[in-house]
Amino acid sequence: MARKPAAKANSGANGTPLLEWIAGAVGLGLVLMTLAVIGHEAMVGDSSPPAVTVEAKAVHAVKDGWLVEIEVINSGGSPAAQVAVEGDLTLPARAPETAEASFDYVPDHSRRRGGLFFADDPRRGQLSLRAKGYVEP
Repeated sequence: MARKPAAKANSGANGTPLLEWIAGAVGLGLVLMTLAVIGHEAMVGDSSPPAVTVEAKAVHAVKDGWLVEIEVINSGGSPAAQVAVEGDLTLPARAPETAEASFDYVPDHSRRRGGLFFADDPRRGQLSLRAKGYVEP
């Protein structure tokens, strides 16, 4: 009496295990979703110019003066390189003081942190911050 070969448990019509079919379907779904997201971004993505703003976050006393921690925010749809930031400190009865910093790269829809150094306490005067310019990367 000849024995029949044992059938593979949980196998599909051509002998491929069911788990392989499930893994293949999940992989195909992920690839298709990735392509859909990339295609959508390419067709309707934000390509507006950089929109750079500067905010003061904190003030710290340091050895030779004061440090103002700043955050550069690019809310535009394009990156900016070599972003120049200027801070002007005006105190009563004193000459205005200026500090500058440069950020190598600020991607679109992102934030970068840095600092500006001043000789006088910025909390005792009027501090104005602004981005002066950038170049396209």
